[in-house]
Amino acid sequence: MKFFYTLLVLLVSCSISIAQEQATQKLDSLAGLYMRSLQSSAVERTWIKTERPVYRSGDMVFFKGFVLHSLSGKPSRKSNILFVDLVDERDHVLQQAMLNAASFKTDGGFILPDTLASGHYWLRAYTRRSLLSADAPMDVQAIYVINALRPDAKELATDLKKEKKLPDDSLRIRFFPEGGTMIGGAETVVAFETKDANGDAVRVSGYLTDADSVVTRFSSNETGLGKLSFFCWTWHPYRLHITRNGKPDLVYTLPKVDLFGAQIGLIEKNGVRKLRVVLEDSIFRRDKLTYVLGVSGDSLCFSAVGRGSYDQVLPEYRFPKGVSELLLFDDRFRLLSRRSFYVQGNETIVQLTADKPQYPAREKATIQLQISDKENRPQVGSFLVKVEDIAREAFYDPIKPASLTKKMMAEFPGTVSGLPERNAGEWELYLLAKEKQPVLLHTVSATEKEDSSFFITGHVEDEKGRAVAGKIITLFGDLKTKIFETDTTDAKGVFCFPFTAYDDQTKFNLQVTDQNGRLYPGKIILENKLQLPKVQTPVNLKQYFIKETIETVRKTMTVQSAKDTVLQKRGKEWLADVTVTGLIKKDPGYDTQKRMSLFSRIIPPEAFAKLPPSGLGNVVFRVPGIHLRNGYVTVNGGNSFGVGAATEPLLVVDGMPIPTDTADKLPGSEPSPLLMALNRIDPSVVEFIEVLTGPEAAMYGSRGGNGVIIVNTRSKLVIDDNSKANGIRNLRLKGFQVPEPFEQRDYSVKEIRNSKIPDSRTLIFWSGDGLTDKEGRATIQFYTADAVATYLVTVTGVTANGVRFQQQIPVSRK
Repeated sequence: MKFFYTLLVLLVSCSISIAQEQATQKLDSLAGLYMRSLQSSAVERTWIKTERPVYRSGDMVFFKGFVLHSLSGKPSRKSNILFVDLVDERDHVLQQAMLNAASFKTDGGFILPDTLASGHYWLRAYTRRSLLSADAPMDVQAIYVINALRPDAKELATDLKKEKKLPDDSLRIRFFPEGGTMIGGAETVVAFETKDANGDAVRVSGYLTDADSVVTRFSSNETGLGKLSFFCWTWHPYRLHITRNGKPDLVYTLPKVDLFGAQIGLIEKNGVRKLRVVLEDSIFRRDKLTYVLGVSGDSLCFSAVGRGSYDQVLPEYRFPKGVSELLLFDDRFRLLSRRSFYVQGNETIVQLTADKPQYPAREKATIQLQISDKENRPQVGSFLVKVEDIAREAFYDPIKPASLTKKMMAEFPGTVSGLPERNAGEWELYLLAKEKQPVLLHTVSATEKEDSSFFITGHVEDEKGRAVAGKIITLFGDLKTKIFETDTTDAKGVFCFPFTAYDDQTKFNLQVTDQNGRLYPGKIILENKLQLPKVQTPVNLKQYFIKETIETVRKTMTVQSAKDTVLQKRGKEWLADVTVTGLIKKDPGYDTQKRMSLFSRIIPPEAFAKLPPSGLGNVVFRVPGIHLRNGYVTVNGGNSFGVGAATEPLLVVDGMPIPTDTADKLPGSEPSPLLMALNRIDPSVVEFIEVLTGPEAAMYGSRGGNGVIIVNTRSKLVIDDNSKANGIRNLRLKGFQVPEPFEQRDYSVKEIRNSKIPDSRTLIFWSGDGLTDKEGRATIQFYTADAVATYLVTVTGVTANGVRFQQQIPVSRK
C-alpha cells in the first residue's frame, strides 16, 4: 500500500511538473510572438521645440526636432528626412525645411517675413513613417507672430482654464472600465471623460447610484477626467448622476457587466502594487490558464502564468521609469484585458555644472553637461541648449495654449527627467482614459524601401528625342561638396546617382561624353525624385494661446519695437499729414506672403516673362541703386575701398543663401559671380524677385550689408540653366537645410571685446545640435552680455534609451 501511495505521489508530481513546463513554454512562445508583432508594427513619432512662443515679424524662429521610435521613445534613424513646415490658419505652407534625420542634424530656423500678418502660426514636424501613425502623425508647436503694421483680424481665444458653466443640454460622456471591461463580484474602477458639444472638457461632480442607493460620489478635474471606485454586482443597474444647481440631474447608465469577460487590474496595499486577474463566473475555472505580459515600449519586462483568479506582486524594479502596460491572454493567445500604469523612480540623472560662480561682461562661460542613470552609468543624449536672461524666461513662461487637452499631458509620455512630477492620481486618470491601439499577434511585413528623394536621375536624348545608351555621365559637385561621380546610360538612356544627402541649393554640373571622353551634344532630361508629402494638420493639434497673455506680450513687444521706428513730429520742418482715400488693392501677380519686407523693391513676374534662358541677371538693374561697376554688381555705388566679388549683394533663392564663386568662370564671361549665378536660373520658374537695399537687409546679418537679392521660384525644387542639347547641364537642387548659426560676438578677439558698441542681448545663446560623447558628457560655451543679470541655462533632449529630459541651472552675470 505504501508503495502504491508513493507511486501515485510521483505520478502527480510529474504531471504537475510537465504541465508547468508546458505552460512556461507556451508563455515563452506568446512573449516572442507578441514582441515580434509589436516591433514590426512600430513607426515613428516626432517632437519639436522652439526657442519661444511669441515672435515679431522679421525675427528668426530657431527650432529643434527629434525623430523617435513610436514605442520605446529612442532616437530613430529609419527615416532619412524630417520635414518641418510653417503653416497658417488655412494650413497653407509658408516655409518648409528638410532636415537630415539619419545623421541627427535636425535643428533649423525660419526667418519670418515682415509682411506676415499678426496671428497664430504653427510649426509641424513629421517624417514619412510618422504619418503612418493614426494617433500621432506629427508634432505641432504653436507660435504667435506680432506685426504692428498688420494686426490680427481673428479674435483670440479666452482663458479656457476658467470654470466653464455646465450647459443646459446633455454632455458627451465616455466610460473607460479598468482593463477594458466591467466585471461583477469584485472591486471595480471606471474612469470617465466629460465634454461639451464643442468637444471641450468640462468639470463636473455628482454621485453614482445602484437602484435608489448612492454608491459613491465623484468629481472630474479641469481636463474632464474623473474616476469611480466601487464594488460591482453583476445584475445591478448603475447610473451616473451629474448635479446642476437648481436643475434636474443629468443621468447616464454605466456599461453592463460582461458575463464572459476577464480583467487585469492593479491594487495597492501597504505601498506594494499587485496585479489582479479576475474572471467572470461564466468562464471561471480554478484550472483555467491565463498569461500576463508586462511591456514597456518595445521591451518585455515581465511575464507570468496563472490559474483562475489571482493576485501577484508587480515587480516594478524591472520596469523603466514611465508608462508601461500589462496584457492578459488566454491559452489560445486571445487578448482578454489590458491595463496601463506609470512607474516612478529609475531616474536618469542630468547634471549641469558651471566653471565659475559668476562671470564679468563679455567673458566666456563654460557649462559641463553629464547624463547618467541611477547606477552612475553614462547615457548618450541628443539635446538643445538655450541661455537667456531669467527675466526674459519669466516673461514668456506664462504664455501657454488656451486648451487643456490630453495632448498637453502626453507631451512627455512618462519618460521624463528633471521636470515636475505629476502625481499618481493624474497618471491614473490619464492612463485609464487613454485610447488603446489594437493588439496584433502576427508580424507586419513592411518592406523598407530605399529613400530616393535625393537621387539625381534622368535620361539622355539625341537631337531627335531618342534615348541614347552607353554614354558616360559625369557629375561634378561644387568646391564645398567635392563630389565626382560617373555613370553609364542604360538601353533607355537612363542614369542615376543614388545620393542620400546634400545641402540645400547645392550646385551640380552634369556632362555627357562618349566612351572616348569626347563631349556628346545630347540633351539631359532630369527626373524629379523629391516628392514632398501632402499632409494636413489635424485640427485638434492646432493649439491657440490665451487672449490675456498675448495682449500683455503684444503691448510690451510693441513698445520695444518702437525704438527702431521713425517717430512722427509736428513743426514746419516736418511734412504735413496726407490722407489717402479710395485706394483699391491690385493683384500683384505673386504670393505676397513670401515677401520679406514692406520696404523692399519687387521685380514682378512680367519683367522676366519673355527673357532668354540665361538673361535673368539683367533684370536686377531695373532697381534704382543697382549698378554694374568694373564688372561687379553694386548697391548705391559700392564702398570706397573698391569693388569685387566680396562687395556684391547676397543672393538668396527660396530662403537659402547661395554661395557665389568664380571657380567655374568661363573665359570672356562677366567677372561677377552674382550675375553668373542669376543667369543659371531659368526665368520661367521664377515667381518674383525681391531686392533689399536699405536697413531691412539687416535681417540677414552682416552678409546683408551689401544688399540682398531674393529669388522666389514657383517649384522650389530644381533650379538650373534649362537643358540644351549641348551635353552639359548645371543645376541647383533642394536638399537639407543648413541651419543659420546663432550670431554672437567673438569676444576672444581683442578689438571686438574692447568695442564701445553695447551688447544688450537677452537671448544669450541657442544651439540645437548638442550631442554628448559616449561618456554622457558635453561642453557648452557662450559669451556673456553687458547687463548685470542672472542667466538661465536650459538643456532639453532625449537619451539613447528614450528618456526625455530637461534640466536648468542659473548663472550669475555680475
